[in-house]
Amino acid sequence: MKRLLAVWVTLGIANSLLVWLVRPSQLGVSILIAWSLALIETAGVRYFLHWGDQRISILTKKVEGIRHEETPAHVLLSPHDPFYQLALQINYLQTHQRKVQRQIAGQNQEFATLLDYLPIGVMVIDRYRKVELANPAMEQFLQQQISPRRHPFIQDVHQFELASLINSALSEGTTQHRVLKLPGTPNERTVDAQAIYTETSQDYFQVLVLLYDVTEVYAVEQMQVDFVSNASHELKTPVTAISGFAKTLLAGAKDDPEKLTEFLEIIDQQSERLVELINDVLTISHLESGNAVDLAEVPIGQQIEMQVSLLKPLAAVNQVTLINRVPTEMVAATDQHKFDQILKNVLGNAIKYNRPQGEVTLTTVVTGKTWSLQIADTGVGISPQDQLRVFERFYRAEVSHSNQRVSGSGLGLAIVRELVESLNGKIDLQSKLGEGTTVTLTFPVNAPS
Repeated sequence: MKRLLAVWVTLGIANSLLVWLVRPSQLGVSILIAWSLALIETAGVRYFLHWGDQRISILTKKVEGIRHEETPAHVLLSPHDPFYQLALQINYLQTHQRKVQRQIAGQNQEFATLLDYLPIGVMVIDRYRKVELANPAMEQFLQQQISPRRHPFIQDVHQFELASLINSALSEGTTQHRVLKLPGTPNERTVDAQAIYTETSQDYFQVLVLLYDVTEVYAVEQMQVDFVSNASHELKTPVTAISGFAKTLLAGAKDDPEKLTEFLEIIDQQSERLVELINDVLTISHLESGNAVDLAEVPIGQQIEMQVSLLKPLAAVNQVTLINRVPTEMVAATDQHKFDQILKNVLGNAIKYNRPQGEVTLTTVVTGKTWSLQIADTGVGISPQDQLRVFERFYRAEVSHSNQRVSGSGLGLAIVRELVESLNGKIDLQSKLGEGTTVTLTFPVNAPS
């Protein structure tokens, strides 16, 4: 380019000198030569301008492609080209842009993956009260499929308390927090809901809605409250009876032989009830502390036959027939003491919650690596709503509450469940009111290696 400029300048100077230095007799020839040089100079200027326009057009298209996030090829020029440095910097800019785009794409993918697997419900609502973003967990909380397009949040949020919480955050411009209930299948959920107000600029703000599932936390807290309340009640009843009848005897009732015998029998019964309750509480405490499991080959058939024999007097009192169909030669790996506790509690319930002339049948099934013991009774049965809670500590089904026919601590099935789980087993309860209950205990055949 510098050489071309030098040639054009030289041609211009030569043309001027030619006009001034020629003789008059050679003027025509000089004019012809001058015009020729002028034409050459004009053609050179036009070529230079066209060449420059081509370079500028190529670089302009390159910049436009970068601006529109396209990927045009790099512009390659000779190091002697006057546009070489400019093209080089534009190429560097495109390379940097690609790197930034890849980083942003990677971050967006990580963020999307995090939102998809986050157990917390997330929803972003803009100042126009439209949903900009929501994750799958939020769909589960709301029991509603959320459209990826921007739309009013009230299309998804139908629960009044949650909608009110979000509206308060949008209207008042402050973060809102509340614990509320959300309907769900099969049960409602307790959630910790936050509507966080965030202002990114003077004219733009968003509300970030976060839902945490705290159902289990509240259930555990309620169980702790119920445990203390029920334990206090269960302890108070026999203690009050023992104290009351003892004071009555001391006040003079001991002089009446009939009253003395009657009251002493009541004191003895309540003392046994108190001992039973204390033993059950101690058993629960030992299970929570993680007492060791002593697994060994146990003659299951003989153990079941022994427990059936021990409980026959209780069955006779309740007019219940025990039918044992478990083979006496059956052997399995288990903890004998814990298995006896399980069997005693389940079989005892089957007898106590039975009807007169009822039956309790024990059967076993061996399938591959597991074996099951079924204890089926023809008793009063358990309602569907009670079946969901019978394994809770101190929970008593409505039948026992209303009729007060069966005494107990309310810890039996809770102990059974924890004992079964400590033996790597499972417990299943099926029941119908007025027809009876079947409890299935499933254990591994062999001890874990």
